[in-house]
Amino acid sequence: MRRLFLLLALAAAASAARAQTPGSPAATPSLATAHYSAADTIRAVRHLFEHRIKGAVGYADAGSAVLTAGAVAMALRTDSTSEGQRIDSNRDMLVGSALMGYGVFRAVRFGRTRYEQVVTAYVQGEPLPPYVRRRLKPKYFRYRAF
Repeated sequence: MRRLFLLLALAAAASAARAQTPGSPAATPSLATAHYSAADTIRAVRHLFEHRIKGAVGYADAGSAVLTAGAVAMALRTDSTSEGQRIDSNRDMLVGSALMGYGVFRAVRFGRTRYEQVVTAYVQGEPLPPYVRRRLKPKYFRYRAF
């Protein structure tokens, strides 16, 4: 049994070492060394914004559902001495408001109007905002039909 684990560990270490060699053909170029055209960058920004906006509606919906459940539990509580119900409804309110806030933040940060502002500024010659530039990855620059 020990030999099997030892062989598996050695095989995993060897494959990880081979995958991390800088001269391997599978290594992707970094954004700092790669040169992309303006059309490629705009397409990558669009891909980024579409990727980041996906969960925003889900977070906001889930947060509003949990927030509503907590508010209903707090409003329908008849026994004010029940600590268990009070803690559960307070926790629901806290979690629901956090989820809803994150969903709204994500929808505003990566929404349609913000995308149009970023692309318009980039076309006029301004650099991409730091929060967009920081999140761009080489996979967003691969061709993808929309």
